[in-house]
Amino acid sequence: VILAHYNFCPLGLSDSPTSASQVAGITESTGSIIEVLSKIDSEGVSANHTSHATSTATSGFAGAIGQKLPPFSYAYTELEAIMYALGVGASIKDPKDLKFVYEGSSDFSCLPTFGVIVGQKSLMGGGLAEIPGLSINFAKVLHGEQYLELYKPLPRAGKLKCEAIVADVLDKGSGVVIIMDVYSYSEKELICHNQFSLFLVGSGGFGGKRTSDKVKVAVAIPNRPPDAVLTDTTSLNQAALYRLSGDWNPLHIDPNFASLAGFDKPILHGLCTFGFSARRILQQFADNDVSRFKAIKARFAKPVYPGQTLQTEMWKEGNRIHFQTKVQETGDIVISNAYVDLAPTSDTSSKTPSEGGKLQSTLVFEEIGRRLKDVGPEVVKKVNAVFEWHITKGGNIGAKWTIDLKSGSGKVYQGPAKGAADTTIILSDEDFMEVVLGKLDPQKAFFSGRLKARGNIMLSQKLQMILKDYAKL
Repeated sequence: VILAHYNFCPLGLSDSPTSASQVAGITESTGSIIEVLSKIDSEGVSANHTSHATSTATSGFAGAIGQKLPPFSYAYTELEAIMYALGVGASIKDPKDLKFVYEGSSDFSCLPTFGVIVGQKSLMGGGLAEIPGLSINFAKVLHGEQYLELYKPLPRAGKLKCEAIVADVLDKGSGVVIIMDVYSYSEKELICHNQFSLFLVGSGGFGGKRTSDKVKVAVAIPNRPPDAVLTDTTSLNQAALYRLSGDWNPLHIDPNFASLAGFDKPILHGLCTFGFSARRILQQFADNDVSRFKAIKARFAKPVYPGQTLQTEMWKEGNRIHFQTKVQETGDIVISNAYVDLAPTSDTSSKTPSEGGKLQSTLVFEEIGRRLKDVGPEVVKKVNAVFEWHITKGGNIGAKWTIDLKSGSGKVYQGPAKGAADTTIILSDEDFMEVVLGKLDPQKAFFSGRLKARGNIMLSQKLQMILKDYAKL
């Protein structure tokens, strides 16, 4: 089982190492990582074609390329999304973070980097060990780099089907890099793509290729002062909190285990630091608009201890935000050659519905209007109220509708009420449809904060009758 997601901590260590060889493997793999990565980074490592390479090894690794792991599903609710957000530093101290930690927020959203949690299950199940051609000592598997691309914002809750494939295998001389691609779907729609770069210490020199056009390449930061610098002091409990998102490696919680791995104390998950930095970039350059987050690439460089201060340095170049993350107390760079790609503001604004455009609720309001022509007088008698609806999409008001059941035979029109509305109701397009279809109880939606109301709230009980009895679509 692959248990860790940090390039400094071995992946797949047993929960309770019992042999000297296991301890030796841990010490060896963690102790040499700085030297190994620096050699790889400088491309100064040449493959040893005489001492290790054999036609068997070459054909074995080559045979692993294109192999698929068994597909799996990942189901989550708002609870998992909130737990992750807290694990990467979101806090009610910042009012703008409320949308990530309170399910009742009108624009509740998953942080984009929650996508790595969806994809990491492919590495947790030990499926790599079953792939023909890959002879892996998991005590020497390190997480070197991470790429995540989102094709649309993650749903607030759902079930995603994931497919993982060995995209390529590279010979770096001192080790082998396995490129794992994980694609996550909601039904048939692609939601996100993870690429995990896993480094196998000591397995290189078999004569394989060194580069691949399938790799999402890390990019050096600009040679100038950063445009923005933000800091976060991690909690002593940061790793204990982040591990609740599914990375149970005892290296991040158990002092004895950390000591066996060569660390003074438990270290923070690399993907936790990754999440801290991405959250800061989203805040600084996209005003926490998750629909603008397209992709992130990062290289892990050194470990972080819970309680240390993370310093995220950012450079804006067009819609790409280059960044690196340091430990403020030591000056050590812990994430390097990293970037986040954002969608242009114009792209996202073009996706924001105009009045009524592209909203599912539009169909419902139009249908209610048509049906009122037949039953309007009867409904007006029973309700005698004017309702104004504010339908949101992505946290912004996408449309306003008025249902006037106070005069004549009643009418429905797009736009604010022409007089004073008795009740104003605010909820998202998605939640509106859930209410109409009977999947979401309006009272529960109100008390959870997903539905907000102003004015005579008791009239909403009469409104329920309209949705139930006159708008069954």
